[in-house]
Amino acid sequence: MTEPATHQAILEVLENGAAALVTSHVRLDGDGVGSALALVHALRARGVAAAPVFQPPTPPIFDFLPGLEENAATTGDFPEEFNLVVLDCGNYRRVGEVGERLQRRERLINIDHHESNTLFGDLNYVDPSASSCAEMVRRLMDTWQMELTPQIAECLFTGVVSDTGQFSHQGTTSAAFSICAECVEAGVRPHMVIRRLFLLPSPAQVRLRQLAMGTLQFHCGGRAATMRITEQMFRETELGPIDTEGFAEIAISIKGVEASALLKEMPGCDYTKVSMRSREKVDVCEVARLFGGGGHTHAAGCEIDDTLENAESLLVEELCRRLETDSSR
Repeated sequence: MTEPATHQAILEVLENGAAALVTSHVRLDGDGVGSALALVHALRARGVAAAPVFQPPTPPIFDFLPGLEENAATTGDFPEEFNLVVLDCGNYRRVGEVGERLQRRERLINIDHHESNTLFGDLNYVDPSASSCAEMVRRLMDTWQMELTPQIAECLFTGVVSDTGQFSHQGTTSAAFSICAECVEAGVRPHMVIRRLFLLPSPAQVRLRQLAMGTLQFHCGGRAATMRITEQMFRETELGPIDTEGFAEIAISIKGVEASALLKEMPGCDYTKVSMRSREKVDVCEVARLFGGGGHTHAAGCEIDDTLENAESLLVEELCRRLETDSSR
């Protein structure tokens, strides 16, 4: 099915009379929440009863986005019949515990840009070449001949600038710039959005970042780097995993580092959450898949059922093996 045909098929399902619940992954990031909320507003403009539903808690940095306060997972306002749209999830497990409440859906639509997507939907719109799910939602709107409203624009802008790392990631497309230009024309004030997303950490977040950077270690002659966030650090700062947005970019931004991993000891859990980044040399999506995860070539994640120390050893061994293999070519 061609892309425009897929777009129309999605619209036909969503306009079949049932409500639409729109969700994304646990531990929301800017693209997950931005693309989902943009789609909610777009569907409402077409007369579809649509609502967002996200696994709580949602990161407070996104509280400025219009519609987030209507989270059905918090309000408990679930319709009797609904179609479900999942954005920015490589597999359905990433929806989280709230996914169990969403099993009685009519149809499941999967919209994603991860290479590792498992095509879990009744309808799948998956494009790894897209910079973000926000870019894909804008494409849907183009096919549906919809204009940007200020609400939609703010959500789309948030999604694009978040998932491109403010246009610094290798997956940044020309469309990403075009969409953001459209959003500015629709009323978005870039400096205000970027301040909220990237430039206003709380004192506790600054302290957590300081503690995490104190664990920074280099491997493979400085070509790989790891950082840790322990359960004790979360307790000391009274923060949680949702407060670590942007931490995974710290190590990979260091000169000479070609692959990095941020390891988080999840409070009250028996596993280690891993976020990996890389430059040209290493496909961290392949590494993540070894541990049941996935993502993109240069940004991926997984959960390792082991201690933080053991998980770090496993990852360092794998990352260094790949870097050394590349050097021998």
